[in-house]
Amino acid sequence: MPILDKLKNVFTGGASKLVDSASKLIDNLTLSKEEKEQFKIDFIKATNEHLQVMEQEATKQMEIQQKENDSARQREVQIATSDKAPVLNKIISPLLALLILGSTFLFWYFILFKDLNKEKEMLVSGIVGSLTTLSMGVVSYYFGSSIGSHQKQERLDKLMK
Repeated sequence: MPILDKLKNVFTGGASKLVDSASKLIDNLTLSKEEKEQFKIDFIKATNEHLQVMEQEATKQMEIQQKENDSARQREVQIATSDKAPVLNKIISPLLALLILGSTFLFWYFILFKDLNKEKEMLVSGIVGSLTTLSMGVVSYYFGSSIGSHQKQERLDKLMK
């Protein structure tokens, strides 16, 4: 059905809203009752297939991120245990992590407890957003391995069923 293909290309998320919008659209089409019901079934089926593809893509992205984190951790362990590595190389990653987390908390303090003028408010908000994103990466790197691995395994098991 060409209408179904067009709708699949237009909508990319929000399955319940998508189905509601499709139902309204279907009701406005000049089709018989049976054709409308079949169209609704086909549309819901296509939506579910799309959601499965999105879930698989999210799982792939999680696996890639996990591999990248594992590789970085292995590199860090090699540097930390090497007798030939300078002290700066051994402490630079933890120092940067502490600097990022400390800066994030400092800027959150400014946003929550200090009165900022309008010009600085937008700048500080942008910095806070960027630092918060970086902080999430730091926390994920240092503490996310077992939790992320467990969640990944649960999702893979769910997809296999």
